Amino acid sequence: MRHLHFAPRVALAPFAISLLSLVVACSSAREEGAWLGMTSADPSGAADDGGDTAALDGGDTFHATLADDDHGDDDAPDDDTSTGTAPTDDTGDDDPSGDDGGADCPANCYCEPIDPDATLDDVEDGYSPQAWSETIFEVLGRRWPAGRDLLLDKVGDPYFGAFSDRSSFAALMDGLMTEAHEGTHGWEYGHATVDEFAYFLRDDLQYFPAKLHGFDRGEIYGSIATGSYDIYRDLYFSGTQGTYGFYELLDEMNCYINGMAAIGVVGEYIPYGVSGRDGAVAFMYYLELYLKLARTQYPQVYAEIQGDPEYVEMIEVQWLRLHFLLMNAGDLHPNIGLYDEEYEALMYAPENQAEIEMLIGKELDASNCLP
Repeated sequence: MRHLHFAPRVALAPFAISLLSLVVACSSAREEGAWLGMTSADPSGAADDGGDTAALDGGDTFHATLADDDHGDDDAPDDDTSTGTAPTDDTGDDDPSGDDGGADCPANCYCEPIDPDATLDDVEDGYSPQAWSETIFEVLGRRWPAGRDLLLDKVGDPYFGAFSDRSSFAALMDGLMTEAHEGTHGWEYGHATVDEFAYFLRDDLQYFPAKLHGFDRGEIYGSIATGSYDIYRDLYFSGTQGTYGFYELLDEMNCYINGMAAIGVVGEYIPYGVSGRDGAVAFMYYLELYLKLARTQYPQVYAEIQGDPEYVEMIEVQWLRLHFLLMNAGDLHPNIGLYDEEYEALMYAPENQAEIEMLIGKELDASNCLP
């Protein structure tokens, strides 16, 4: 995963659940063992928020961590200060029963509990670095419960907290994107089996399709549009990373979507520009390119993808979910994106968007709802 920092199982309808007032703007158009993707993480949870750091022109920096296919092979850190503590009570109001009213999610839409305006003043005022993990769970429980559930699964994992600066509340919030991104890698490889992969969208929405490599994702390298905005092509589609296949492409996309939601709901604490939206929309575009190559050059692979109802359904849900989380998290703060507009233009190009539509057999809008 590369983040840039600039200083100054189921049909849609069953998941169109009746939600609390946490759910907003449901139908507007707009968005175990060692974890995967660790490079140079500090298990003490000091200031490193995502791995190797390099300078960009003008003194700005990017932070890069790379997912690999060797989950569980790396030695875990001996330091146990990063394992975190689960809350002793039910912090955060994430009950989707609808007892407090709120909007019902239309059957053709994707929605989930989220409240980016929930107050955090008391949590910030009472912040203690010794209670960093409880603070993360409280913040996410109030603002994005799916993120809380994701990271609760990582309590006791020595890499949980390795990407967080605990020196202040704001610094801790700055690390949530990377914690969610890498936590998604950890959850998904940790719950995968020899034959099936695992994808975490919510605690009540997970997919376990058969592992489908297809062809190396690096084969789309030459099809990826390039420009000054290009921050992912060489990183993910060449070298060892380029040898990963279809199911790993979807894993990376999900990590970026979850990371975007995590930083978007605390965007007021991020004082600089950061590539929070970029990866989520870029990887949807890369998926479109992969599907096009499969359809035109690898018909057997395309038939396998289209013949697996879990993959087809998940890709449909992820398009809608991406737009819901853009609308209710990622797009709320202009600085939570650097080159996302360029990637969105590619993602929405009719010839690219059509690849998702052909796969799922439905038209799509730039929305969390089907037209």
